[in-house]
Amino acid sequence: MEQETAQQSNGQSVDQRFGYVGTNDQDPPVEPDHTVEMVIEPRDDAWLPEFYFEPVGLAIEPGDTVRFNMASPHHNINGYHPAFGYTQRVPEGVPPYSSPILTVGDYWLYTFETEGVHNIMCAPHELFGMVGAIVVGSPTGPAANPVGEAPAPTEQSRPPEFTAGLVLSDPALAPETIAEAGSVSWQDLNPESKVPRLAPIGEE
Repeated sequence: MEQETAQQSNGQSVDQRFGYVGTNDQDPPVEPDHTVEMVIEPRDDAWLPEFYFEPVGLAIEPGDTVRFNMASPHHNINGYHPAFGYTQRVPEGVPPYSSPILTVGDYWLYTFETEGVHNIMCAPHELFGMVGAIVVGSPTGPAANPVGEAPAPTEQSRPPEFTAGLVLSDPALAPETIAEAGSVSWQDLNPESKVPRLAPIGEE
């Protein structure tokens, strides 16, 4: 039976659904193996800023813990899981994991126990392209398929759309590429993959 938590030596745990929330003045219950920044950056040529994970692609080993730092406000992290109404883009058997909405100075820890590709998002900013790919051990599982291909969406689920679909379709985020490179920066993506696909009211 799959453990509900990844137990740590000091008695605290990183829950397999809810992770662990901390603040910058608080020591984590486990030393993270990797760090990802949650970033908002203004654009020179568009009304909408860039919302992104840095790195946006990361290769880790099963059991590794990732620390997500809030470098900007109002973010969360969760997997593309059917329980959230999304097409499954996490490995089979993975619980529907998610952080709460967090603010600057917070961090969230999550221990990726299950091998395969995990597509993650910031739910408030997903449609703006704030998505990423964590390759745990090997580039396998539902998220190893291109966006829009199997597993097919149902009436109760939807695939990554708008800028999120563009970002996850970028060649730099191919799971095999991430596994080989170790990490992929937001700057490694094609500019065309970051184009905002939403417009303010009154604009085409």
